[in-house]
Amino acid sequence: MQIWDAIVVGAGPAGCAAAYDLASAGHKVLLLDRAEFPRQKACAGGLTLKTIKALRYSVDPVVRQQIATMRIERDQEQSLLVRRKMPYCSMTVRAELDDYCFRQTLRAGARFQRIDRLQSIEATEDGVSVNTGSETLTGRYLIGADGIHSQVRQLSGLGGEWFYKGFALETTVACADAASHDLTFDLEPIRDGYGWVFPKADHLNIGLYCWSGREKIDRSRLAGYLLHRNGTDACEDVLGQYVGFGAAQHRPASERIFLVGDAGGFVDPLTGEGIYFAIASGQAAAAAIHEAIQYGSAASKGFAKETGKLRSDLAAAGSGARWFYSHLDRGYKLLSFPLLQKAVLRAFANGVSVAWLAGVVKHWQRLPIDSKG
Repeated sequence: MQIWDAIVVGAGPAGCAAAYDLASAGHKVLLLDRAEFPRQKACAGGLTLKTIKALRYSVDPVVRQQIATMRIERDQEQSLLVRRKMPYCSMTVRAELDDYCFRQTLRAGARFQRIDRLQSIEATEDGVSVNTGSETLTGRYLIGADGIHSQVRQLSGLGGEWFYKGFALETTVACADAASHDLTFDLEPIRDGYGWVFPKADHLNIGLYCWSGREKIDRSRLAGYLLHRNGTDACEDVLGQYVGFGAAQHRPASERIFLVGDAGGFVDPLTGEGIYFAIASGQAAAAAIHEAIQYGSAASKGFAKETGKLRSDLAAAGSGARWFYSHLDRGYKLLSFPLLQKAVLRAFANGVSVAWLAGVVKHWQRLPIDSKG
């Protein structure tokens, strides 16, 4: 029976990031997914600078547009335009991005197998057995990168009170002059979230996001928002996606099974960004497993160490989300300061640090409260 060094369930950005690193290091890696690639996936598809830097290869072939401006809207009367000399975000179509990363991972040496489901998972001191209903696959380690409804998380008993969900719904609108549009975050239409417009050369990606689950987002509400912004309520290719949070509160305890990406709650509640944290958490799991195989170290301790900063940043982002969306007028006033605009854009592009967010919150608390705040 084939014994894999690692079995990775889920071939999205998190799973491919883990499988790519492990395969590149010479390990035997089996990548499992229910889908054939390319596949559709709800996601705005923006890659920040920190995401581009984290990837092991260039994604230029699937970049539709480079973005150097960000518009933040409070309502029809209030709008801030933040500029950067160099692009800070690359626009991709998620189906194209996932397929491209998947192909790169196979070229690195990972083996792919399509499955319909996972039936059971059994972990021992020496490895993990995964039953797909038709066969049993065995590996030394298992990485769950299978998204918000992760079967790995559920079957292995790694879920719990630490995990919670948000929701986003998006559509695409053909637009000949999409390149002239700004990347826009609209704070008006959704409580505890925002509407967005992401330009992608020949079309606009428009959607609604709520991190807390307090708002109902459905096709009708998206159509109304589209009518408000674009004068048409015709929604094409409407896709919805739950997003997973809670990595900041989770302390990995398993020695053989690790959760990454949405499955492990590695999504930023403040912005809804998930691709960077998916890639970084997948790479962290790969590093921990590689060290364990090479040097006999405890993979669980390695994974906890490798994801420490990610979890701290997500904790800061969670605090920021609760403050910001509860005090939008004060938050918007804060963003009106040019120096803080640059800081926000720099943080969005390169990553939020705990120290930076703490400084912003202290400044925020000193702002005078107006009649709306």
